[in-house]
This record gives sequence, C-alpha cells and structure tokens, in this order.
Amino acid sequence: ETAAPATAVAKRPHRAILSEADLVELLRRMDAAPLVAFEAECIGDEPMSARLVGLSFAFEREAAYLPLAHDYPGAPQQIDPAAALRILKPWLERDDRQKVSEDVKLLCHVLANQGVRLAGFAHDTLLESYVFEVHERHDLGALALRHCGWTLLGYDEVTGKGAARIPFSSVEIARATEYAAGKIDCVLALHELLFERIQKDEKLAFVYGKIEMPALPVLFRMERNG
Repeated sequence: ETAAPATAVAKRPHRAILSEADLVELLRRMDAAPLVAFEAECIGDEPMSARLVGLSFAFEREAAYLPLAHDYPGAPQQIDPAAALRILKPWLERDDRQKVSEDVKLLCHVLANQGVRLAGFAHDTLLESYVFEVHERHDLGALALRHCGWTLLGYDEVTGKGAARIPFSSVEIARATEYAAGKIDCVLALHELLFERIQKDEKLAFVYGKIEMPALPVLFRMERNG
C-alpha cells in the first residue's frame, strides 16, 4: 500500500480558460515563467489518431485548463481550437521557453497533427521518477499520493467505465477542469520535489543529467522529423 507523506503539498488554484482575452493574459504570464508544466487532454491514446479536446498548464502559483472541444448539450462557448493554437504556437515552438510533462511523445504527435512543432521540453516527470525510485510505481496517481499527499481525480471517475463511458469531450467543463488542472498541478509539484531530491544526490544527478535527459532532445528530433 502506498503511504502518503507526513505533510501534504499545497495545491495551486485551478481554473478554466474560456476567452481569448484570458488566454492571451495566461500566455503573457507563462512567457515570463521559468518553467511551465504542459499537457494535452485527448480522446484516444494512440499518438497519431488521438483527438485534441483541451490543454492544461501549471506554473508558479496557478493551474489552468483550456477546453477546446467539449460538445455536450449546454456546453459554454470555448475558444476556437485554431485560434487558440495560433495564439499559443510561438510559445509552444520556442526552445527557450522551458516545459515539463509526463508524456512528451503523445504531446509531440497530437500537436504535430495540428501543425505545431513543440520545443523546449527540459524535464519529464516519468524519467525523474524512474531515476529517483526505479522500484516503485510510476503512474501519476501513485506518485501524487506518495510524494504530494494528493488523491487525484481518476479518468474513470470523470468519464465512467465500460459501456457507460463517455468521451472526454462530453465531460462537463467544470469537472474536466478539476481533473485536467489537478493533473498538471501535480506534474509540476512532482517535478519540483523530485528534481530537487535528484540534484542533492550526486549519483542520481549524474544519471538524470548525463543519461536520461539527453533522451528528450533526441526524442524531439525524432518526433519532429518523423
């Protein structure tokens, strides 16, 4: 059984971005942040066919979900996906805007399908987890409980199971925000915890910096040129 830490990590405020003005303001703050956690929410987990539903971001003291394709009855108006990506594209493609995620490969493929060539990923929480404690579970839910003291909202909890499962695009935006912003908040919190601990251990820092991390730029070259 996974034990939670003695003291839970504080969560960032979570919110949804529903207007272009709010997205432009979010981008302004992200552009000035030293590191941003970034993920995509999709329908399907096959990189070449996954359909983009929304994007999530966490940095400094906030976490946000940008819904793009929620289409249930009564869904509020969302930013047009093409317009949102047009606003975000310069930041997404800049190598000097550092990003962290837990699934770089999926992000590369999903956004390449939208004409965006991602750059700037400096860290990967899955790699950090493997370096720090290779013998433990590395799924985000287990990491959240073990290191942050958080119980994350699960995918099955928001979409249902089996025959009753609905696509993520049919999840109400408030609920989707709770799920997606909670996840990306956790990704950034885990990076902040794990990277600091890795850096304090000379052997782990060597493994992460000299062996594991070069895989990220190589992956980017492969995905972007493939």
